[in-house]
Amino acid sequence: MKRVNSREILINKIETDATLWVFLYAPMCGTCEIARSFITMVEKVKEIEFVCEMDLNLAKDQAREWEIESVPCLVEFSHGEIQQKLYAFESVSTVFEFINHQKLVKKGDQ
Repeated sequence: MKRVNSREILINKIETDATLWVFLYAPMCGTCEIARSFITMVEKVKEIEFVCEMDLNLAKDQAREWEIESVPCLVEFSHGEIQQKLYAFESVSTVFEFINHQKLVKKGDQ
């Protein structure tokens, strides 16, 4: 995952990237660490880093605007609009199935 430490950079990426996956977390959240490990495993299977991660505390205004209910949360943006959100990180399979509808380009195929 690519860590983003600036709300402005994240907003810019959301507005300019055709599809962007954003993992929102809280630093002291144990469930967020488990979710992060699931996402990392999916990225390894897909052979591409496609998720940006950001501490929700750095984007509180956006969290309200995006109606983020809790962390961890994986959000898919397409052309600046929210397409779907995942809150229940039950397993690696759950995360894989959640993102699997989106075709991702492998490293070297770009």
